[in-house]
Amino acid sequence: MSDETEAHGFGEHHQRHVRTTFQYIDKLLSEAEHTMADAGSPSPFRMHSDDTTPIQRKVTHDYILRIREAMRRVMEELNIPPSEPHSGAVWAAAINLMFCSISLNELTPERMRAYGPLSSEAADRLDGIRAELDGLVAKLRTFLGKGAGGDLQQRLQQLGKTGDEIRLLSEIERIIAAHGLVEFRGTLSMLLDRMESAAFEVGVFGRVSSGKSSLLNYILQTDVLPIGVTPVTAIPTRISHGPMAEAGIEFAEAQPEIIPLLELSEFATEQKNPGNKKHVTRIFVKLPSERLREGVTFVDTPGLGSLAVAGAEETIAYLPRCDLGIVLIDASAGLAQDDLIVVQALYQAGASAMVLISKADLFSPADREQMIAYVKANLRSQLHVEPAVHAVSIVGANAALCDRWFESELRPFLAQHHELAIASQKRKIGSLREAIVGALERTLQAAPEAISGDSAILSNEATEALRNGDRILERAQGECYAAGNH
Repeated sequence: MSDETEAHGFGEHHQRHVRTTFQYIDKLLSEAEHTMADAGSPSPFRMHSDDTTPIQRKVTHDYILRIREAMRRVMEELNIPPSEPHSGAVWAAAINLMFCSISLNELTPERMRAYGPLSSEAADRLDGIRAELDGLVAKLRTFLGKGAGGDLQQRLQQLGKTGDEIRLLSEIERIIAAHGLVEFRGTLSMLLDRMESAAFEVGVFGRVSSGKSSLLNYILQTDVLPIGVTPVTAIPTRISHGPMAEAGIEFAEAQPEIIPLLELSEFATEQKNPGNKKHVTRIFVKLPSERLREGVTFVDTPGLGSLAVAGAEETIAYLPRCDLGIVLIDASAGLAQDDLIVVQALYQAGASAMVLISKADLFSPADREQMIAYVKANLRSQLHVEPAVHAVSIVGANAALCDRWFESELRPFLAQHHELAIASQKRKIGSLREAIVGALERTLQAAPEAISGDSAILSNEATEALRNGDRILERAQGECYAAGNH
């Protein structure tokens, strides 16, 4: 015990009791905050009704921070050392998810028959339930397995070295089919679509009223995209070069239509097509704009963070297709969590990113520079990435900001669209390869727990096929790393 602690009149046993009491208080604070947050979750096992308001949750969180800060300060004054973490939070979460996967193996038809007879129809239903839940858990485990955002730029460079894409995609398709990895079919289908079109896709993302459609109208020198202060865009709208101005609409249950651009709002906007009630699957716009190069497609996406949930879901679903994501941040609203999530998702999907602070005409040049520095600092500290950040406007004399960004940043980028499209495709294939390798490894790890009795023993043939698939992908990954070291 130090002389300083003695001077405060606290002995070793006093210190221990203070530490134990504070530790218990901290545990209660965690439970209180978790209770308030969990009450609003869609869990079917909620223990508490959601009678909190956002301001109550915010104030509670702030007070808990202040209480913990006070306890930390007291412990420092009394020379009471804080507890050392036993493990990383990601590791602990991953362990819980591993046990989730193991628990789901209790829902196999073989094990459920121990509770009574099971029809073949019920067994198929059980397999479907288990596959759906295990697929979601596996995706989360894969995400956590990639680590925090610190290595995103390094991963982008490494994934771009994927070789022999067609052969690798063929092997991936075979492994998906052989081992029932149905959760990867959508991504594989998207990659095949992209290889067939070979277009370089530039997606424009942002919250509602951040100015996405207005920006695209300006840089493409047109006014065809609907704009408004409420959620406007209902589904992603693709704009590419064409000899004449027209739009194509594809439906889930009807024949495609070619329409005049004046009728675009009937299908593309939340007002005329709320919740996509017309079941539009794709919208293509062709424009003879000089700023649209052959092989480049711009995509206007629905706004995030709006009540138009269906549109936001369309935007999230589109993210993996994007090669370059332009993320708009409304200068009057500031950087939000939605913006960070989109930037992170773009990098994780193998895309590049640019960040624009829109409506910069509302602020002075000095304020704009402060905003740019603030956004850059947050992207660096929270995601460990450093995309280009610019302040733009399309209003009056300040439109020169947008012109300068287009000429100095975007136009040179698009001039290399063919090479960039190939590099982006390689990164996306490499990302899918990594995810499947992880899924195969988890399946092999979980196999011993899943085996129960002779009826559940994996056949030698199936096990060998699984290991062969793993080796194929590992070999491809090894070739990728070897190429990077030469």
